[in-house]
Amino acid sequence: MTSLFRVLLLTGLVALAALAVFACDDTAGICACTEEFRTYLVVVVDDTGTPVADVTLTRTNLRTGQVFEPSWLGMPTVGTYLVADDGILDEFSSEGDIVRVTGEKDGASFEAHFVFAVPGPCRCHVDKLAGPDTVLIGP
Repeated sequence: MTSLFRVLLLTGLVALAALAVFACDDTAGICACTEEFRTYLVVVVDDTGTPVADVTLTRTNLRTGQVFEPSWLGMPTVGTYLVADDGILDEFSSEGDIVRVTGEKDGASFEAHFVFAVPGPCRCHVDKLAGPDTVLIGP
């Protein structure tokens, strides 16, 4: 190898390493977010395990007291409800927030707790840190 080639190779490797280190550093003004759109769902079932349609959900961030709606509410499956998605990144802290979700229908109800975070510094996507996938609605 010629010494010029070695210098160019070393310079290229250093540049790639710098990009890898700073790819998610908002102070450098560079973030590498994926194109995916994350959604987090919950299935509401009755005491027989049957999914329940037309449940009214309320989602409250307990840190801020804010009631919020995900950016997209259409669900193709009966009994499946959207709890959070990437359209509401500003609702959540990087450390994680507890979200109380309540549901009501015809006198039956449920309450469940989830934890969502939007890790920094890039804050690209909502992450579900805790919470059920299925909840039971009852009297």
